[in-house]
Amino acid sequence: MRASLSTHLARKFGRLLPAKPLPVKWKGGVVSFTFDDFPKTALAIGGEILERHGVRGTYYTALDLANTTGSLGPMFDNRDVRAAHKRGHEIACHTFRHLDCGRTDVDTLLKDIADNDAGLRALTGGSVPVNFAFPFGGISISAKRALAHRFQSCRGIGCGVNAGTADFADLRANHVYDADDGDESFRQLIDRGRASDGWTIFYTHDVAPRPSPFGCTPARLEAVVAYAAATGAVLPVRDVVAGLARPNPALS
Repeated sequence: MRASLSTHLARKFGRLLPAKPLPVKWKGGVVSFTFDDFPKTALAIGGEILERHGVRGTYYTALDLANTTGSLGPMFDNRDVRAAHKRGHEIACHTFRHLDCGRTDVDTLLKDIADNDAGLRALTGGSVPVNFAFPFGGISISAKRALAHRFQSCRGIGCGVNAGTADFADLRANHVYDADDGDESFRQLIDRGRASDGWTIFYTHDVAPRPSPFGCTPARLEAVVAYAAATGAVLPVRDVVAGLARPNPALS
C-alpha cells in the first residue's frame, strides 16, 4: 500500500510542524496492537491470540468494506463489530469508504467520517469512535490539521516508538507482516519502547496461515504479542490515550 507523493511531502513537513504534539511518558512503556480494515481473521484469529494473553486491541474500521472480499480475504460484518466491542476491543475510525486522506478534500473527508461514526455508534450501542488511522497511510497537511481536532489520536504508518513528545495527529506505528525480519527485531523494538517509557504501536491486517502481503501468520503475531504481554503493559489505543491524559500513568 504505497503512499502518494502528497503523503510523502506531508510527512516530511508535518514532522517539522506537528499538528498535535503531546508528551508521552508511560513508566515501563506500553504497547498497542491494531488492525487496519478489519478482515474477519483479524478478530477470529488475531483477537483470539490477544485475548488468550489477557489483552485487547484496536480495530480501525471502514464500514463500506463490510461484507466484501478482497486481497485480505473476507472482511468483517456487523456481527464482528458487535462481537469485538462486546469482548472489550476498541472499534476506531478508518473513514467510511476507506479514503486516501492525502487525496481527499477536507469537507468530503469529514462528511465520510461522520457517516462512518454514525454507523459504528449504531452497532456498538452508542459508543463514539475517538481514535483514527489514515487508510493507506495517506495524509495531507490539511487533513492532518482537521482530524487533529476531530479525534483524540490519529495513527499513521511511520515506524518507530512514540516517546518524549509525539504527534498525536500522526502517531508512529510498526507493521507486522509475514515478510518482516524475524521475531528478534520486534523484541528489540518493544525493549526500546519500554526503556524510553514510550508507546510502541503495531499494526497488521489479516492473520492467516497464508496471509496477504499486508498480513501475518498466527505464529508471527503470537510471538510478538506473547513477548509484549510478558514484559509490560499492553493496551488498546483508547486506554493509552486516556492514561496519558492523567498525571503519571501506570505508576500505581
